[in-house]
Amino acid sequence: MIKIDIGIFPKDLISEKQESGGFFPFAIDGEAPYLYDIFLLERKDEHEVEEFVSKWMDNLNEFPIVAFFGCYDFQQKEIENECLSNSIVYTAFKGEGADFYNKAIVRNTEQFNLIFPYLYANGSMNNFASFSLGKDVFSIRHPYIRNMWGKNKKTETPAVILKENTTIFWIDYDGDGMVVISNDTKYSGLTSVIKTLPNEVTYSIIDNGD
Repeated sequence: MIKIDIGIFPKDLISEKQESGGFFPFAIDGEAPYLYDIFLLERKDEHEVEEFVSKWMDNLNEFPIVAFFGCYDFQQKEIENECLSNSIVYTAFKGEGADFYNKAIVRNTEQFNLIFPYLYANGSMNNFASFSLGKDVFSIRHPYIRNMWGKNKKTETPAVILKENTTIFWIDYDGDGMVVISNDTKYSGLTSVIKTLPNEVTYSIIDNGD
């Protein structure tokens, strides 16, 4: 199975507001005391990533899992058909331009295995792609964000509300890794997160200097 690097994510990269040029392409409301960085090393292909994450979610067993991700218009019909034919509750939101956002509630590993490939593929194309354990914490906002030229522009922005005992997983840029953001004390230490990983995973602990 896949090899990963895992470490504590630098907290100074977290902001309550999405900022032009900021690390996260979404807004975060609430305190996020527990952050972890997972880098996917030596992955053969997307199927290896899918197998790893599927087994991890099976270990955690915190269904329902709520997936929220952007996609291109040419993918939308296929995603809708996948959800409808497999009894997956979903909502589609029309985004800016020709794009869409999808929110899907997956209630077991089988449904997760159907949805995660779309989520990971779009995250790898740098569309917003994230999922939360046990509750819906996602929305779309249209705040005014100051760009690099100093002008405020109304911008479509995914947002995460960190309710009590919230844990989300965000697909990092280009699909190279994931960031875990949590305020659930079950994940208050790196060791507690590592204990939930699939047994087959080989990992190394990294120091991000936080």
